[in-house]
Amino acid sequence: MKRREFLKKSSIAALSLAAVDICAKNVSGKIDFEEAYEDAVKGAKKIYKNSKKIKLKIPKDVKSGLVVPVEVDIDYPMEGDRYIEHIYILATKNPVANIVKANYTFINAKAYLFVNIKLSETQEVVVLAKSNIGEIFEKRKRVKVAISGCS
Repeated sequence: MKRREFLKKSSIAALSLAAVDICAKNVSGKIDFEEAYEDAVKGAKKIYKNSKKIKLKIPKDVKSGLVVPVEVDIDYPMEGDRYIEHIYILATKNPVANIVKANYTFINAKAYLFVNIKLSETQEVVVLAKSNIGEIFEKRKRVKVAISGCS
């Protein structure tokens, strides 16, 4: 075997082993809702359930959980001393509950997010908006899913 051939084959083997390891971590790396929720609210001074500061647009019923549009608009000042730091989207019954974590700073004019998510079955979608001063605003909406978007 020539040197170039050996290097080419060994590098391909190493890359394929790395890919298998990454895939294995993703398959077995289930994160339940309670764990994801606790991680998101860690360090919170106050949690406002069913907050009117969050405008959440998401369909009640979806044919397929493969593409579910979610629009989040937070009514909160985006100033130097008070602003939304993170918006989390969690799913109560997905294998991996923490779907989205979007980061913001006071430079952002508005805390707004539009994203398509996947849902495995009928469940609640939970939106959390975390401010830089430890306030968390929460909104939940139940979404009925006809066909699973997760495998």
